[in-house]
Amino acid sequence: MWKQQKIMSAYITVTVMTDSIERFLNMCRHKNIGFWKISETEQGFTANITREDFFQLKDICRKTKTTVRISKRHGIRFLLFRYRRHSSFFIGIAAACIILYSCSLYVWNISFTGNYRYTHSSLCKYLAGQGVYSGMQIRSVDCDSIETALRNDYPDITWVSAEISGTRLIVHIKENDGIKEDIQTDSTPRDIVATCSGVVTSMITRAGTPKVKPGDEVEKGQILVSGIVDVYNDAKEVVNQRPVSADADIFVRVDIPYEEHLPYLYEYKEYTGRKKTRWLFGIADREIEAGVSWSSLKQADIVTDSRVLKLTDSFYLPLRTGRKQYLEYDIKESRYTQEEAEDVLNQKLKIYLLDLIENKVQILHNGVTINDSGTDYVMAGTITADMPAVGYAVVTMPEIEGNEETKAVQ
Repeated sequence: MWKQQKIMSAYITVTVMTDSIERFLNMCRHKNIGFWKISETEQGFTANITREDFFQLKDICRKTKTTVRISKRHGIRFLLFRYRRHSSFFIGIAAACIILYSCSLYVWNISFTGNYRYTHSSLCKYLAGQGVYSGMQIRSVDCDSIETALRNDYPDITWVSAEISGTRLIVHIKENDGIKEDIQTDSTPRDIVATCSGVVTSMITRAGTPKVKPGDEVEKGQILVSGIVDVYNDAKEVVNQRPVSADADIFVRVDIPYEEHLPYLYEYKEYTGRKKTRWLFGIADREIEAGVSWSSLKQADIVTDSRVLKLTDSFYLPLRTGRKQYLEYDIKESRYTQEEAEDVLNQKLKIYLLDLIENKVQILHNGVTINDSGTDYVMAGTITADMPAVGYAVVTMPEIEGNEETKAVQ
């Protein structure tokens, strides 16, 4: 920090010639005179010193018989003094200040924090559709509208905060970390029906009348929990029926068939080593490329490395620089070995199982095997699992003969 402060002010590079360096430095230290970037020479050393400290060296040089010569002057103060008779220099400074001020009125960078499920490019594309983009005036940015739009259009985003910092628009978001529950706020009467066939393994009923129990075999579409609740009198007789919105957690054991084919042959890219580099220069939304043409390459992958210029972490400029590398490749064909095929198919199965687990499916047994069919590799078999089997259907109210109150409810 001390060094940065010295560099920002006016400082001087000096050459010190003395026979008693240690005495000279000790006396400088006694007067709090600091040096940095010290390099030893045959007759002494060279170093940087501030303009204020330099004028305190006179008595020390006289007492230690030291000669100090100025090698170079640095800093804005010396620069302004050097060009004090050049009007174009000051006109240029004034023009630069005007340009910087004009740039400070616009948003030149949009960044997001806390986004894991949604990419930066997809969120920027969404904001552009809402009229928020890089290059718009800061006074036109409505942070409250951005927050409301993101919360309404992205259900997985639970919290949003947008702010302007310099020429940056920073959007802080928090995504739903867990699996979002299907919370039913509708109180419409409904039955719970099975979404698949199998054996009920567990059942927790919160509302409604259970029609099955653990161990029962059910068919797809069968009512598991009725949305009709009987109302009894003191004699334990049914005097009425009340429709409710059935609610329960029900798991059914099923055998899920799985089959995946993998051809023997596959294509891959083999890079030839030839490449072309082109340089990028961008202003606002315009971009210019310069360099050797890549048309001589048959086919190539493009690797872009660019960055936005900035004065500080919060003051971005509408300028971009970078480069594009075109890497030539040829398409080759190869055949999977048995081991490679197993690795590819096992990876696909792993992704499939993870998707089931994310949907609350409990995997019990994996009976999948890999075989060579003669034309391709086949992974096939069944996966035994306990699967959520909760679907909904509209309640149909039956009539209770001789009960006028029940008919009135219908």
